[in-house]
Amino acid sequence: MTASSQSIAENVTRGQDVVRKGTDAAARPAADAAAERRRQAARLLRDGAQERLVSLLLGLRMAREQLGEAPSTAAAGLLDDAIRDAETALAQVREVAAGLCPQVLQLRGLAPAVSALAAASPVPVTVTVRSGRDRLPRAVETHVYFLIAEALAHAVQDSGASRGEVELTHIGSGLVVSVVSDACPPRGPGADARMGAMTECVTLLEGTLTVTCSSAAGTTVRAVLPVPAGRPA
Repeated sequence: MTASSQSIAENVTRGQDVVRKGTDAAARPAADAAAERRRQAARLLRDGAQERLVSLLLGLRMAREQLGEAPSTAAAGLLDDAIRDAETALAQVREVAAGLCPQVLQLRGLAPAVSALAAASPVPVTVTVRSGRDRLPRAVETHVYFLIAEALAHAVQDSGASRGEVELTHIGSGLVVSVVSDACPPRGPGADARMGAMTECVTLLEGTLTVTCSSAAGTTVRAVLPVPAGRPA
C-alpha cells in the first residue's frame, strides 16, 4: 500500500472525514469544458470508428456468405476469424464510448442513467431520487454520473461491498449525492485513483466531498454540489 492510500485508509477506518473543496474560480467553465470533451470523444467513436466497424463487419459477413461451402477451407477460416475480430473490436468501441458518455445519460438524464448503472452492478444497488427537476445542466449530470460510478466501483471493487445505496436529493439550489455501502475500509489497488477521480468530479462542480467509514455503518460518500440555474441538458 502506498503512503497516500495508507493515509486514506487510516483516516477512513477511524471515521474521520476526507473532505475536498473546489476552490478554483474557473471550476465551472472547466466543468463545462470537461463534460463537452467527453461528449465529443464519445460522438467521434460512435459516428466514426463504430460506423466503420459496422460497415466492415457487414462486408465480411457478405463475403463469407458468398464463399458458402467452397472447398477453400483456409479462406473460410480466415474470414471467420476476421468476423470474430471485427465483432470484438465493435463491442470494445461501444464499451469505451459508453464509458466516456453513456447515451442514456445524454438522451434521458441523470436519474435513468444512474438507475442503469445500478442495474449493471454486480451487487444489489438501490437508487432514490428526490428532485423536482427532470434534467440538470449537462456538466452537472455528466460529473455527478461519473462521481457515482467511481463511488460504486470504490465500494465494490476496492472494499468488497455486498450492497449499495445511491440517493440524489435536490435541496434549493443544491444537489446532495450520497453513495452508501456496507464495506470498509478500501483495500484494492485502485482506491487512490478512484478517490482522486471522485475529488476531481466534485472540484469541477465547486462542491464538497466527504467520505466517512465505520465498521458498523460501512462507507458513505457524500457530495454537496451547487446547481446553477442555467439551461438543462
